[in-house]
Amino acid sequence: MNNFYILVVRLILGLVFGVLITRIFKPDWSLFAGALTGLGLVAAAYLLQMMGKRNSKK
Repeated sequence: MNNFYILVVRLILGLVFGVLITRIFKPDWSLFAGALTGLGLVAAAYLLQMMGKRNSKK
C-alpha cells in the first residue's frame, strides 16, 4: 500500500477515535479538541514507529 494512503487512513481513524475518546471522557470539550486529540494520536503513532525503526538497526 502506498505511504500516502496509509497516512490518510491513519488520519481518518485518528480523528474518529480522538473525537470518540474525548466524547466519552470529556463530553464538555468541543469537537475541535477531539480532532486535536486524534491528530496527537496519529503523531504519536508515527513517532513510535520511527523510534522502533531506529532501535531495531542497532
